[in-house]
Amino acid sequence: MSEQSHQKWQFTFSRDVQRLIETVHTLRRIWVFILILGLYSSLAVAKEFSPFETLLDLPSDIFALFGAVLSIILVFRTNRAYDRWWEARTLWGKQVNISRNLAIKVNQFASLEPEERTGLQKSIAGFAYALKDHLRSKATLREVPGWTDASENPQHVPAWITQRIYAQLTDLLHQNRLSPDELRICDTDAHDFLNVCGGCERIRNTLIAGSYRSYAIKCLLLYLLSLPWGLVEDFGLLTIPVTMIVGYVMIGLETIADDVEEPFGTDLDDLNLEALCETIDRTTAEILDVTPVGAPAG
Repeated sequence: MSEQSHQKWQFTFSRDVQRLIETVHTLRRIWVFILILGLYSSLAVAKEFSPFETLLDLPSDIFALFGAVLSIILVFRTNRAYDRWWEARTLWGKQVNISRNLAIKVNQFASLEPEERTGLQKSIAGFAYALKDHLRSKATLREVPGWTDASENPQHVPAWITQRIYAQLTDLLHQNRLSPDELRICDTDAHDFLNVCGGCERIRNTLIAGSYRSYAIKCLLLYLLSLPWGLVEDFGLLTIPVTMIVGYVMIGLETIADDVEEPFGTDLDDLNLEALCETIDRTTAEILDVTPVGAPAG
């Protein structure tokens, strides 16, 4: 096997393992509901083999129609939730790019001194770390890598660090090391720092309407509670596993939508903000030829 084929096999295997872990993670969260649903379905099966055989028999055609409508509702909710997740990932991808661009432009235009490169990288990488904590409602300046000795305690840490970036750019302009045109070129990236922050705040603070989520859950519950009584006449004992499988699919969709709707947390399905921050830290440090602020001491 060639080296390239071996690497491709390793990547495919790793990706498949990750997918399996995610599937097990979803199953672990909903298995109690699935077991309860299976026990509930056994009531319909027991009824079918009792003197009350014809009691509560429901036509299966109704469930085909109701299931189709419910699927549309759940898929719409899942798609809307995933759109939020993808927009968040796009914004963070943009943050990676503008961080690199700003580091390259300022360093090339102004020929920064070592301490200036360190200060710029500390601000650029610090913004990413601060934004991560800010989106998790726990941003404190002294907990941001590179800013542990800061005496200030701003309420909006990402905005405060962005102000520091502009202060450094303004100093370079006043020293005639940046021309007004070069400052404008740098500003095309610097001003997007808070645009990314604002976009992420909008996603975090504007959830899918609670009434819609409540409606979808109620429809799902009604469907699953009535499903065994519509299946039992045709499926008999198979009603129990069929109902559990349908329940896994339906509840799984709702669970996934609930997970990805808020992409900035620490759950398995959330964005890996730690890795994105480390990418920004590492690449900007390489561009500016300094040590990453998040690097271990020693």
